[in-house]
Amino acid sequence: MTALAACSQGGGAAKEPERGSSSPASVRPSGPSAQEQAREQVESHRQQVLAKIATGAKAPDGEGLSVVGEYPQSTAFFWSTPNGRYCMAIYDPGHHTVQCHESTKPFSRTPKLIRLYETDFGSPGGYVLLVAADRETIRSVTCGGAPVEFREIRMYGKTDAQRTLYALEFEGPTTGALKTRVSRADGVHTSTLPLAWSDDEVPPDSDWHSCGAS
Repeated sequence: MTALAACSQGGGAAKEPERGSSSPASVRPSGPSAQEQAREQVESHRQQVLAKIATGAKAPDGEGLSVVGEYPQSTAFFWSTPNGRYCMAIYDPGHHTVQCHESTKPFSRTPKLIRLYETDFGSPGGYVLLVAADRETIRSVTCGGAPVEFREIRMYGKTDAQRTLYALEFEGPTTGALKTRVSRADGVHTSTLPLAWSDDEVPPDSDWHSCGAS
């Protein structure tokens, strides 16, 4: 019913609104949003991983855990130990793995991209390459001309000897070589970064995606 009705055909006065009537209240969604739910899941998984590695040789340094990837039921994390080892974990309610690498590749003396670890977390979009950018910053990455999503996850060192770790995500197992644009002290450069597998090492009938040769 409208607040003020139109005049009647008989020329009568406009009707007054009924007392107590009001506009319908706007409907608001209840419960947390999808974004909030995702954030809560990540934090829940973070606490579960921390509970498993809080002490011992796999305990994280003061920087804690960095998110590598977020998936429908799981989360992947990266961290460093106080003695400089690099560690990764994937956690979901039914399964989790933790792996620490005994040695860390040293900083490059010249600007360089270093492929650290390449792994499949078993989720859509869960094929991940961890890259160290020594003395440079990644601006873009492409695979066969298509952009590749990447996430900055950790930074080490000082300005004159800085290492930035990035996680690059693919829809599934991928072969070939990536094309990259990086910023260095002397400007922007392009380079090629081979993946762990070349096209020749994968059977022709494989469902792996190819970025093409270097």
